[in-house]
Amino acid sequence: MNILKTKFLLFRRKPAAYIVTTIIICIFTYLMGQGQVTKEPIALFSTLNNEQQSVIMKELKKLSQYDFTLYEEDEAIKQVKDGKVDVAISLKDDGYKLIVAPDFMNAPMLGNELNAIYSQVLLKHAIIQSSPDEQKEQITSKIEKIQDEPSFNIGYKNLGNENGIKFDQKLRSLFGFTLFMVIYTIASGVNHIVMERRDRIWERITVSAIPKWKAYLANLTYSFMLGYVQITLVLTIFYFGVGIDFYGGYWKSLIVVIPYVLCIVSLSIFIAAIANTPGKFNAFMTVLAVPLAMLGGAYWPLEIVTSKIMLALSKISPIKYGLDLLNGVTINSSSTTDLLLPFSILMFMTIIFMGIGINVLEKKEQI
Repeated sequence: MNILKTKFLLFRRKPAAYIVTTIIICIFTYLMGQGQVTKEPIALFSTLNNEQQSVIMKELKKLSQYDFTLYEEDEAIKQVKDGKVDVAISLKDDGYKLIVAPDFMNAPMLGNELNAIYSQVLLKHAIIQSSPDEQKEQITSKIEKIQDEPSFNIGYKNLGNENGIKFDQKLRSLFGFTLFMVIYTIASGVNHIVMERRDRIWERITVSAIPKWKAYLANLTYSFMLGYVQITLVLTIFYFGVGIDFYGGYWKSLIVVIPYVLCIVSLSIFIAAIANTPGKFNAFMTVLAVPLAMLGGAYWPLEIVTSKIMLALSKISPIKYGLDLLNGVTINSSSTTDLLLPFSILMFMTIIFMGIGINVLEKKEQI
């Protein structure tokens, strides 16, 4: 307990590196999440009257993945020809017309969304026109009220793509970059063990009344707390401050990240056993962290990787299983059974790395 208390007292004297690392994680995560979420620009031209055009535009703005801009017909077509946009839409009374670039692949999906909008608008228009003149205003207000406050919501499930990719760029950037950067934070805590062994502080502990297991426990607890608190801070800032959608899994994410932090602590102990000096330890961790992040899916989703070799290598990265757990309790809404596999693998890695690492450290001390 006294060793752990001393660790935190020393940390309180020099917290700058920890604070700077946390700020860097927040800044880079925010920039990565915002910078890669772009809207598809779409040019519009219309032969509708102002009222009809206003109604259609109101519905189109609900399609958040697209950025619609009104042009004159010639200018809209020119935008497609010049490659500034991939698609232009002609809005007409009885429907629409798509003018697409050869490489635009989302025309069917966009067409389905436009069909839904036109069906809704035309149905509303038909109901109003078929009503008596004295009731048109009342019916119009009722329809608008029903649209704003529906009696029930309809959920859709794609039965033909149950294993389809669920993707949230902001959440992926947050989880990926946080799990990557926290490796360095945890390593800085474990590095104290390497420095204390170099300075022969551990020899004094051996001859003192403090059991060696307590010294290990204090150092490992300190390293774990550094990493876990940092992850908690970052996730909390983005959940409450930035407003990132955790799909109802914010509190669960704070729990499932624990086995990942334990695994990185154990991995750091394993590297500390191999490295004889703090300089070598830092070099090994720096070189190791980047490929683990690349293989684990911190930089890009593993679902888009087609190389079987890369996918096989990804299974050795703790980051992969950390992301599986975090995505499982948030965007994927995975069951407890589905989360058992990544949890078990992380705990297995923790036991293996910790067991080998401490044994090697003890043998080196005896030599």
